[in-house]
Amino acid sequence: MASGTEGDALVALLATMLGTGVALLDAALHPVTWSAPEGPAALHESSFLPGTARVRTALADLGPERTTAVLPPDPDAGLMRRHLVAALVGEGEVSGFLDVVETGRRLGPADAAVAEYAAAVLALQSLSETRRAQAVVQARDDVLGELLRGSRTPDDLRRMAAHVGLEVERPHLLVRLPVADGRSARDGRVPASAVVADALGVPVLAIAEPDAVVLLAGLPAGSAPEARVKAQLGAVLDRLGPLTGCRRAVVSAVCRRVEDYPAAHAECRDAEAIVAGFGGRPGVLDAADFRTLRLVVNGERTSVAVRFAETLLGPLRRNDAETGGDLTDTLRHYLACGAQVRATAKVLGVHENTIRYRLGRIEHVGGLDLRRFDALLAAQLALQVDDLARGGSA
Repeated sequence: MASGTEGDALVALLATMLGTGVALLDAALHPVTWSAPEGPAALHESSFLPGTARVRTALADLGPERTTAVLPPDPDAGLMRRHLVAALVGEGEVSGFLDVVETGRRLGPADAAVAEYAAAVLALQSLSETRRAQAVVQARDDVLGELLRGSRTPDDLRRMAAHVGLEVERPHLLVRLPVADGRSARDGRVPASAVVADALGVPVLAIAEPDAVVLLAGLPAGSAPEARVKAQLGAVLDRLGPLTGCRRAVVSAVCRRVEDYPAAHAECRDAEAIVAGFGGRPGVLDAADFRTLRLVVNGERTSVAVRFAETLLGPLRRNDAETGGDLTDTLRHYLACGAQVRATAKVLGVHENTIRYRLGRIEHVGGLDLRRFDALLAAQLALQVDDLARGGSA
């Protein structure tokens, strides 16, 4: 829709030439700009075409073949005056309307010709603005794609990003929104990015991949911005679900250099493949949490990983079921506390000797030597696989 200086100036000029009120309306009949001479019959925004059903019906046949219409006064339709309406037609589509309100003298064929000419000029302006905007969006999409692939040198990528106004060396996060089978990432890209941009309060760029929408979001200012981003994404998963078919988002580590983006993109993609392979747990997932798991499992070998986790954790889980114990939970907290007895005891609210006893039972029942780094790593991987396998579906 032609707006800004050129559109305002043309509408004001037309109002002066015709001596009456003139408004530029978008395709939904919302005012974009308007102008009217001062005087006893001064007009205001509400004097122009209302968006009533009857008015929409009266304008429905305007287009390339019939560009103007005259609407008589009709209080039931919200028309208190006579209106001369010219459609803005570009590439065969109506992009808006020029509304000339009759006040005082009666509008005639000459006024219709002027309005039709002005509408054609405004339509050309609107089409030019649309094409410029589309070119900017396409350029940013192209740069984002090159950045995530790392297909050019860092210096070239910096220059390309600067050309489209993208400050790649300011902190950014990638957000990968997987798209369910049968859904189109291309169709979901714009509405999904709008939801995320609104939630985060920062500009968001987006590209569509075959199986996901990938967003680039600037890290907001303030304390703990990464945690806030994840919390805000979690709050809008229910809005994203209908757009992508999945209630899941994978968030990258912070990107601060050109070289960070391809690695972050690959990490998010691999993390999503692992999660999808285990049934697609919903929620906001941190790609960095899967770094170790990426070394030993991928989306095509999840059954092997599940058997590995069951071999290691199955004896502990069965012992808990038989005795009412909590060896599995103790192991989980022990690893989360950096294999520190005192910290684990504090988290679980028990004596340190209780933790030592349970660790001894874990070693005996599960056949794990918790003094060995490789055993701790195996236990951590088994718990992560188990969480994914039991995490539900999107």
